[in-house]
Amino acid sequence: ADDFTTGYMQSKAMVSSDGTVFWPPPAKLRSSCKIDITYFPFDDQMCKMKFGSWIYDGFQVDVTNRSADVDLTNYVYSGEWDLLNIKVIRNEVRYTCCKEHYPDVTFTIVIRRRTLYYLFNIIFPCLWLTILSLLGFWLPPDSGEKITLGITVLLAFSVFMLLIAENMPATSEFVPLIGKLITTPFLLFLLLQVLLHILTLLV
Repeated sequence: ADDFTTGYMQSKAMVSSDGTVFWPPPAKLRSSCKIDITYFPFDDQMCKMKFGSWIYDGFQVDVTNRSADVDLTNYVYSGEWDLLNIKVIRNEVRYTCCKEHYPDVTFTIVIRRRTLYYLFNIIFPCLWLTILSLLGFWLPPDSGEKITLGITVLLAFSVFMLLIAENMPATSEFVPLIGKLITTPFLLFLLLQVLLHILTLLV
């Protein structure tokens, strides 16, 4: 995550007569999230943001949520993600070393990737390239267009692999199905081309 000190803006804290302090600082917060890209780009992601004190216990600083719901009046809709759900839960953590409890408020955010961009720029072209690779087997072996089509399809598959790699987070925990969809025809097409070339030389 970025340096949290750069995201805050100047704001005043409201102190009540009972000692309650309400401080609503406008801030831009960035947090890391574990991403499951198995079904990219048809994936849902769940991220959690936990707010609490690392130093003071619950008797000194009590962190509470004012409401179980989140006000989305000023929410700005994203062109890449749809906000499905936000859940707010207050937790109290106790450690074996201390008798005090440490409260925190955890926001669970569920988002879904919008797929229209990826359908027209990745999925549909990938399907067309797969069809073109299959059509290459119907061309006569001694035709010059067969070699040209095969090389063009191989180069196009390589470009699409680079395009997909740029749009996905770098993680080795999950293998996206779309990567398998592109890599498998790529390898099969290359293997069949080599086998057909060997058979034509033998015949």
